[in-house]
Amino acid sequence: MAQFVTQHRIFRYVTVARRNITGEWRRRKNIELQEIFNENNIAETIKKKRLRWAGHAMRSQNSLLRMVLEQNPVGKRPLGRPKLRWEDLVKRDIEDLGGGANWKDLAMNRDAWRIGCETGWS
Repeated sequence: MAQFVTQHRIFRYVTVARRNITGEWRRRKNIELQEIFNENNIAETIKKKRLRWAGHAMRSQNSLLRMVLEQNPVGKRPLGRPKLRWEDLVKRDIEDLGGGANWKDLAMNRDAWRIGCETGWS
């Protein structure tokens, strides 16, 4: 929810406020901003980019990329939420897009992975 608030605030700042019939300035409504920009929200864009990179890293022969994806975080974390791995974020993003299978197997097929990242796996 917070990302939408920030996104709309930025859009309002970028666009100049419109005058209404009485000649006074007013803030644009969220519906007007969506009509003007007509783009996906920032969170969806980040998910798609993260998934595309994860597929590239899984297909890569570079051991450093694999280590970033699969290695568990080291060290002690203060009280609160546990540390997340990139793999955990990728699994969550795939579940949001409707994919339930093993993501590592899906990532090996480049064309199917790219289509899945853009449109979802359902």
